[in-house]
Amino acid sequence: MSRTTTSMELWPADLVQQAADSLETAGKLLADHSIAVCAPTLPVSLGAARGRLGEALTDGRLAESDIEDACRVLVDIEHLQEQLAKAEAIRRIAELGDVHDAACRLRGLSPRRIIESAPEVVCTQLPFGRSMISAVSGSLWQPRRLYLNPDLDGSDLDFSDYVDSAVLSLAEAPLETELVRRRVPALVATPAADNRTHKEIVSRSRTSAYVAAPVMSAGKVIGLLHADRPGSADVLDPFDRDRLDSFATILAIVYEQAVLKHRIQLQRAQVEESFDATQTMLDRISKADALLSDRAPGPPERPTDVPGEGRVLEINSVLTVREREILSHLATGATNCQIAQSLVISEGTVKSHVKAVLKKLHAPTRAVAAALYSSQTRRAR
Repeated sequence: MSRTTTSMELWPADLVQQAADSLETAGKLLADHSIAVCAPTLPVSLGAARGRLGEALTDGRLAESDIEDACRVLVDIEHLQEQLAKAEAIRRIAELGDVHDAACRLRGLSPRRIIESAPEVVCTQLPFGRSMISAVSGSLWQPRRLYLNPDLDGSDLDFSDYVDSAVLSLAEAPLETELVRRRVPALVATPAADNRTHKEIVSRSRTSAYVAAPVMSAGKVIGLLHADRPGSADVLDPFDRDRLDSFATILAIVYEQAVLKHRIQLQRAQVEESFDATQTMLDRISKADALLSDRAPGPPERPTDVPGEGRVLEINSVLTVREREILSHLATGATNCQIAQSLVISEGTVKSHVKAVLKKLHAPTRAVAAALYSSQTRRAR
């Protein structure tokens, strides 16, 4: 929502009309018609009128016939101030909800994309025209990404070339240093005249006022967010500062979640690779054992009248350790996906093992292989 110093669109129309009537009456009682103007903001105008009217009553500067009207107007103004404060609180809570929703748009992105997209979200979802995100490392402050609303593209307010190559020292920017040390946001009303600002970046950006907030992760400031409204008559205020700070807080949470998810994915891939490599080695060892067993003299054959016993013995001699493990799961009716989850391997690896098991056992289906395994299990008992 755009905030301006003269717009009355922020307030309910009935409250605006009541305020205008009260201010007009106060102006007449004080013989000052300028007091009826609702500027710079409605609450400020009401507060000023209330103060001046109260002083006039206290000092006895009002006619006796006007005292009753003055008291009535003071009561009306006080009531209006309460209603406006309530409306302002409700509006700010709603806007903080918008800030939360804006930051949550970054969920699902990679850590790098979150950083690259944050300034754009600040400008497209919040009432800012330009935003910059920077990295903080030790005593260095490095701008990473600048975004301007499309209507500012190509103007002298676009200093992307500077941002892409700048590496600044926090020692030359006391204000940003304070953000990092104290971990609090800031509203800079006059950057050029403020001795704490980094003059080169102020000059390059041509900013007349800006807000800034730290981005924290694991209790440490890892970046800074800057935002302003260049070329706009809309004056930045403390709520703009708090708005950006709320966004930076949620941004940090989203970023930390993305980093954690990325690390888990890498670790999972490494574990799967380790399991696959181990399984390959075990398969080679099992094949070598099977080869040596085939060459070694065996006990004399004995007749058997148990159908399928030869196939049962064949299972242990031709299958590797992992293949026998896969077969044990097949016997329970488990799917490839379920086997993969149970053994912490990929589904593709399971498919390869199942194919090998069926081939070695000369089993046309999974059911036949499962039956052979069940027969072996019963005989072992």
